[in-house]
Amino acid sequence: MDGDSTQKPATPIPCASQCGFFGNPLTDNLCSKCYRDAHPKIEERKTEDSAKEIKPPVETKPEDEPVDPASTKKVQTDTTKCFSCSKKVGLLGFKCRCEYVFCSSHRYSDKHECSFDYKTAGKAALAKANPVVSGSKINKI
Repeated sequence: MDGDSTQKPATPIPCASQCGFFGNPLTDNLCSKCYRDAHPKIEERKTEDSAKEIKPPVETKPEDEPVDPASTKKVQTDTTKCFSCSKKVGLLGFKCRCEYVFCSSHRYSDKHECSFDYKTAGKAALAKANPVVSGSKINKI
C-alpha cells in the first residue's frame, strides 16, 4: 500500500515555480498555468492538428476571370443578429460552416443561401477515412 502511486498525498503540494498555487505531480509539481507556460509546444501541436483536419479542396478559377474571393464574400460584423433576417439571436445564435450566425429558423443550410460545399467536404472525409488499398499489398499476404 505504501508504494501505490495512484493515491493522492494528504497535504497539497505548492507549485514548483513558487507562484502561490498548488501543483500536481502529473504536471511536474506545477499549477496548470505554469505548466502551460512551460510547455507551450503541446498547445501549438493541438492547434496545428486541428488546422490540418478536413478542408474542402480549393477550386481554381480560370485566368480569364480574375476574381478576388475575399472581396465577393460578405463579412458579418454583428454576430448578435441573424445574417438572413437580422433578428436578434443573443446566446442562441447558430454558427454555420459558411462562417455566418443565424437564428433558429435559418440555421439549416437549405433555409439560407449557404456557400459551404457539403458534398465536397463529405467526399474528402470519406477519402481520408477509407484509403485505397493497392494490389501489391494484397498479394504479399
